[in-house]
Amino acid sequence: MLYTLGSLLLLVSSLQAQTTPGIEGYWQDIAGRTTFQRNALPSSVYGSWQDRDLEVTYPQAKLIRKSGAGFELTDLNYDEKDYSVQLLRSDPSRIAFVRKANWSSCRTEHDCRIDGKELYCSMRTLCQEKGTDVLDWTGDERYVRRVHCERDGRAQLQGFPVKCR
Repeated sequence: MLYTLGSLLLLVSSLQAQTTPGIEGYWQDIAGRTTFQRNALPSSVYGSWQDRDLEVTYPQAKLIRKSGAGFELTDLNYDEKDYSVQLLRSDPSRIAFVRKANWSSCRTEHDCRIDGKELYCSMRTLCQEKGTDVLDWTGDERYVRRVHCERDGRAQLQGFPVKCR
């Protein structure tokens, strides 16, 4: 059976498209930055990325799984008894959700998208004050894909310790 160069290239690109991972999987943060903070200290630094060690005890870690027509997200650091996650929209390359502590008037909105090999999330925290949303914080986080992440112990003040590999 003879193949032309064009048909081989088409076959290879088709196979790559089928195996290129989308948003589904385990993700661990590798860097973050603050772009705005209400009531910030004069020494606060804005806009520069702060690298994070992959071996920290409390990494921001997420699991995104296929669910029905879209995806679902588990924020592994946060106890479902104390925090709710409301999914706003999802597709193979993007997920948007809101995380809210049950005891707080604030919520954090996340808009995450695949950016090359990373998951890039823009976030903003809004707090209710006298019936009005007030912007409290904005920032970004970058995540890398991990083989597996799991909660490693009981929830502490910082949330669940998580181990990723």
